[in-house]
Amino acid sequence: MKVLILGSGLLGVTTAYELGKRGFDVTVIDRNEESARETSYANGGQLSYSHAEPWASPAVLSKLPKWIGRYDAPLQFKLRADWQMIKWGLRFFGNCTTKKASMNCVNMLRLGLYSRKKMQEMREESGVQFDFGSKGILHIYSKDEDFAHAKTQLEFQAKFGCVQKILTKDEVYALEPALKHSERVIVGGIHAVEDETGDPFLFCNALAEVATKRYGVKFMYGVTIEEINVKGKRVVSVTTDKGDMVADGYVMAMGSYSAAMLRDINISVPIYPMKGYSITINANEHCPNISMTDGTHKIVYSRLGDRIRIAGTAEFAGYSQALNEKRIEPIIRAAKKLLPKADWNQEIKRWACLRPSTPDGPPIMGNTPYSNLFLNTGHGTLGWTQAAGSAAIVADAMEGKIPGILLQGLTLERYVK
Repeated sequence: MKVLILGSGLLGVTTAYELGKRGFDVTVIDRNEESARETSYANGGQLSYSHAEPWASPAVLSKLPKWIGRYDAPLQFKLRADWQMIKWGLRFFGNCTTKKASMNCVNMLRLGLYSRKKMQEMREESGVQFDFGSKGILHIYSKDEDFAHAKTQLEFQAKFGCVQKILTKDEVYALEPALKHSERVIVGGIHAVEDETGDPFLFCNALAEVATKRYGVKFMYGVTIEEINVKGKRVVSVTTDKGDMVADGYVMAMGSYSAAMLRDINISVPIYPMKGYSITINANEHCPNISMTDGTHKIVYSRLGDRIRIAGTAEFAGYSQALNEKRIEPIIRAAKKLLPKADWNQEIKRWACLRPSTPDGPPIMGNTPYSNLFLNTGHGTLGWTQAAGSAAIVADAMEGKIPGILLQGLTLERYVK
């Protein structure tokens, strides 16, 4: 069976690998010159399987009034005449109830824990190297109210098999001595002991190479996807700037650009780009060796070999990928306070990306109204975390197999009324 995968980011590459391993004849197309050049290029680097609390929650909703108009707010909506964003926003607010946030959390946690298992298998089978780290993720808090909320969330997730450990302030410093130099107040922490880290760009390109050499997967770069062509209940071809491409099955893995492409064939998916930013610096002896999440400022820190990746913010401002220095500056300012002895005189590499976000949080995977079109998109800030599990789920769907986990709340069906 010939399969054409649209997009060569984390979801496209992992799906290509998984399908190639199962004997499919796979081709991946992407407009860039190599894999993972957009959203997957320089994200926070965290494989945060334990992070399952959706953005759409009562906790975030209560803070939104304080964030309105602040350029340094963790979540920022830029009001614009964009009907897609307005519809997405209304759905987002509709999901900010305790009942819905809990349900979405359980669905994302189930996928996250499954992805941890599938990522371990993928690492061991492929042998790829990508600055992998397995020390867990240390969540730190500067405010008692944030720490209290995190402990409540921990207790809830523990019911579903999520292993995390509550730490005192002194235990935080013992786990990561670099924080002893911090200018920030730290009231306590949580150690997500089963979480991991790694460079998604290195991973994607290493895995693409293995998929090509071992399973014959073909990657076609510099190919711009223009249109999906359908007849009846099947996709018959994809039009590109290099001509039409034909396959037996198709996988949509175009991230934030999935929604517009799918609308043209009458599939409505509530995916909208959430812009995020990251910086990368070379590490010195005063930088952390464990990945960290600043639970108060919503900023993540990942040790990737001899580098530190620092990422954060969520901005809804359309499809522009332009760097907004006003959004990067608060990340740098917060990082300098947390890690004052890091080398801040060096060049700071800046990056912005568009995360394909759904209003409820979980991604959209699996079948569509077209019998040979499958989705693997809408993973928001957790594409790196959920990629391996999502690839296995989509491959199972294409083979007509029962998936490895319950798919409730993870498919297109939840939006069909």
